[in-house]
Amino acid sequence: MKLKNLMIAAALFALASCCDKAPQKTIELPFQGNTYVTQMNDHTNANAAAVIDTRSGLVRNWNTEDVVLSLYFKTSVVGNFSLNVRAANPEGTEASTLAFTCGGKTRKVKVVGNEMTDYCVGKFKVAKPGYVKVDIQGLSATPEGAQYARIEKYDVTGSAVADTCNYVPMAKVKDNYWFRRGPSVHFGYQLPEGDVEYFYTEVMVPEGEDVPSTYFMLTGFAQGYMGIQSHENGGRSVLFSVWSPYSTDDPREIPEEDRVVCLRKGADVTVRDFGNEGSGGQSFSNYAWKTGETYKTLVQVTPDGKGRTVYTGYFCDEKGEWHLIASFRRPKTDTWYRGAHSFLECFNPATSHRSREVHFKNQWARMADGSWIEVTKGTFTCDGTGLSGMRGDKYGALVDNEFVLKNCGFFDESEEYGAKFEREANGVAPEIDFEALKAL
Repeated sequence: MKLKNLMIAAALFALASCCDKAPQKTIELPFQGNTYVTQMNDHTNANAAAVIDTRSGLVRNWNTEDVVLSLYFKTSVVGNFSLNVRAANPEGTEASTLAFTCGGKTRKVKVVGNEMTDYCVGKFKVAKPGYVKVDIQGLSATPEGAQYARIEKYDVTGSAVADTCNYVPMAKVKDNYWFRRGPSVHFGYQLPEGDVEYFYTEVMVPEGEDVPSTYFMLTGFAQGYMGIQSHENGGRSVLFSVWSPYSTDDPREIPEEDRVVCLRKGADVTVRDFGNEGSGGQSFSNYAWKTGETYKTLVQVTPDGKGRTVYTGYFCDEKGEWHLIASFRRPKTDTWYRGAHSFLECFNPATSHRSREVHFKNQWARMADGSWIEVTKGTFTCDGTGLSGMRGDKYGALVDNEFVLKNCGFFDESEEYGAKFEREANGVAPEIDFEALKAL
C-alpha cells in the first residue's frame, strides 16, 4: 500500500510539473478561431489539400506529417505558459500522436479513443511580447493512414497570459470567419475643399507581398472603389465597382430605377452585377500586374445635372499606357468625388496567416475647374476585426514618403486606429491627356 501511495504521489507531482495547477489566469482558445493550416501536403489538388472547417473545426485530409497546423495568440508580457488541449480521434482512428512545437521545444501527446478528453501538452516560454506560434504536427495514427486527432480547444495558463492577450474567444466563434480573414486596414485621404472631379494615386506591391486572395484597393470613393487583386488560382485583375443606392446584398432585388448602368467599358473588360457586400455594378479586367512595378489609377466622379452621377475608372500599366476599365451611371446621386481612401484586404480566411504589404504614393485631386491640388494627409483606420482586439496584425505608416499598409501574418507591429500621417509634397502634378482618356 505504501509503495502504491508513493507511485500515485509521484504521478501527481509529474502532472503538476507538466501543467501548472496553481490558481492563475487561463485563456480558452477555440480551435477553429485560432488555428490555421500553415503547411499543406498538396497545394494543387483541392480535394487532397488539408483544410479547416471554420464552423465545425474539423480538419480535412490531416493524415500526413507534411501537414502542419499552427495556433496563434498574442501576449503583452514575457513569461511561461502551460498548454492543455481537448482532443479526440475521429471515427475510424483508434489513437494518434501529435507533436506541439513552440520556441524550439517540442512536446508529444498521444490521443486515445473517440471521446473528447483533456490532455496536458507541457510548458513553453515566451521570450518577448507579441504573437506566439505553436506548430502542431501529426506523427502517427492507428490504423496507419487514418486521420489525426480532432482538437476542440486549447487552455493556456501561466504568467505569459497574465495581462492583455489577442485571440478569438469561445464567445466569438460564431463570427470567426471574419476574424480568421484578418483585419482590413485603410488610409483615408484628406481632399481639398470644393468640387473634386478626379482622384489620382499610384501603387506598388513589394516582391513577396502579392499573397493570393488579396485586394489592394487603390482608389476608393464614397460609392465604390477601384484596385488590383491577386486570386487563389494565380490570376490577377483590375477591379472597379459602384454600389447601387438601393440597400441589399442580392442584386436581383434592386428595382430598375435604382440600378447602376454601365455607359462604356474598355477592351477585354467584363461587366456584371455583384452582391453579398451591398450590390451594384462591377467591372474587371484580367491583367497580370507585377510586384515591384508602379501602377497609376484615376477615377472621375461627375454629377450629370439630372440627379445622377457618372463614375469612370482608368488604369495605367507599367509601360505608361492608360486603359479604360468602365464608366457607370448611379441613379439618385448628385455628388463630386468624396471619401477618397485606399485599403488592404484578405478575402480568404485560410490565407490570413501570411502577411501582405502595399505602398501608395503621389496622391492628387483634380478640381472641376481643371486645377490640380496635391493630397498629402492620410488617416489610418481598420475594420471591426482590428478594432475588436481579436487580431492585432494591423499596421499603417509613412515610409520613404509613401503611405504603407500591412496586415495579416500575425506580426507584432500594430498601429492605433485614427493615427494621422502627412507626406512631403513633391509639387509635380500628373501629366495626363484627358481628351485621350475620353476617347478610350
